[in-house]
Amino acid sequence: MNTKTKTFAAIFLILFSVFGSSLNISNIIYPTPPAMDILDVSKPHQEVIDRVTIFSDIVTDPDDRAKIAIFNYEFAERVMTYKATSQQVNDVYALAGKTFFKKELVDKYDGLAEEIIKLMTEIMSEENHELNQFEKDELHEFFMGIAWILIQKG
Repeated sequence: MNTKTKTFAAIFLILFSVFGSSLNISNIIYPTPPAMDILDVSKPHQEVIDRVTIFSDIVTDPDDRAKIAIFNYEFAERVMTYKATSQQVNDVYALAGKTFFKKELVDKYDGLAEEIIKLMTEIMSEENHELNQFEKDELHEFFMGIAWILIQKG
């Protein structure tokens, strides 16, 4: 070890022994990152909130709320680009749900599947037809509403 290194080490030890006892390492504050929203969904119109509030009442588990919110958010985003019939949209939603959730939600929430079907029927009707832009916009708005309402209690 050279003389400069020895001198520096000695000065460090002296300073630490003099001032080190006044340093309380446990008092060091470490910044914590702010809580993140799971989704960035704008608050929907009151009409949408009124219609989709039922989903918030049905789905009670916070983890399920988050997963279902993410699923519906993705569906709402993607439906805008579909060139499909109402039956195809229904099939895509059902198949994607089975793939995404596997069997996690089977018979877990009474009325959940029925409310999804009811909402889709209100928007697209029961008759199979090519979706128009208005129906895509409505699907987008109401399924974003489901995502929004589920992350409010989350």
